Amino acid sequence: MHPEELAASVGRLFERSPAFPGESLAVDLIANPRAGGFVRPKHSKRHKADLAALEKMAAVLPERAAPASLRLHLTERSAHAADIARGIVESARLEKDERRHIIITAGGDGTSLETATALVELPVAERGRFSILRLPMGTGNDGSEGRDLKVCLSRVLGPMVNEPRRAIRILPNPAGGKEPLWSFNIVSIGVDAFVCRMTNRLKRIFPGDSFKFWVDVSSVFYDKIWPPEKLKLKAYDAAGREVVSFEEVFLLCAMGVSGRRQYGSNKSILPDDDNVCEVAQMSLFKKLAFKDLIASGRHRGLDLVRLFSATRLRMDYPRSILLQSEGEVTELQASDFPLEFQLTDPLYNVLSPR
Repeated sequence: MHPEELAASVGRLFERSPAFPGESLAVDLIANPRAGGFVRPKHSKRHKADLAALEKMAAVLPERAAPASLRLHLTERSAHAADIARGIVESARLEKDERRHIIITAGGDGTSLETATALVELPVAERGRFSILRLPMGTGNDGSEGRDLKVCLSRVLGPMVNEPRRAIRILPNPAGGKEPLWSFNIVSIGVDAFVCRMTNRLKRIFPGDSFKFWVDVSSVFYDKIWPPEKLKLKAYDAAGREVVSFEEVFLLCAMGVSGRRQYGSNKSILPDDDNVCEVAQMSLFKKLAFKDLIASGRHRGLDLVRLFSATRLRMDYPRSILLQSEGEVTELQASDFPLEFQLTDPLYNVLSPR
């Protein structure tokens, strides 16, 4: 399926959308034409069927009284989605465009991450006019508004509201020279970031989802490539009180904007209301025994696994390690520590059913 086909279909849905009645809508669709939802025949076929069903549902609705226009933007390189989103926002501000702006992403988690990053940069007074809707057109889609295109877009055919969402600010030690980063789903350091790096590399050659394969490989080889060291971690609640403190050799530490979140294509690393998971170093036998339990969200109560809630993590680590945010991987050096993950107040809006 081509992005132009998706854009044409989405445009027809908005022509009959009852969302925000009486308001003019400016809809911008940012699409990655190389995303799995476009280039993989199996996914394309399913998406075309979903769009046909949605258009059939829309056909019985009256046309909007207020206009809704749609523009398609195609990404061409890494970080292009962020540049496009910033351009959309800046144009609206310079032209004093008072319409309600809806930015739709059609790509993987990287496209969603880049676009949301641009929206959190908005001044507080401007945020109410902009919202995001993230379609599951990649291979992972952990950051989208669901894993089913029909479910995501069906909200366009009913009343909608802006739902304010929180984010995680990732703050490396300024002495290391790295800029702060954002996460809108889960950020983590350790073995899972290595799995993401290898998955991304293989994806460039063989499109598809190889996350499960690299989880199995990493159980055996990660320690040899990235020998784990002691992580010193302190966790704090919203009032600034210390809630957890430890120092131990670890495999991964993940923090979500909330509990009940997944990454790595539906892996439930945060299976309940707690938003932090830390897994200590363990023997190869335990890795092989635990990996499927952790991937399926059944790791509450396992020894060497911590699940707890926090709004800020401060971590010290003596050597280089990989960090992932929405599947995008950054290599940290010892100089990037202490490293902090900070859960923010609501910063951006997601288009949600009323």
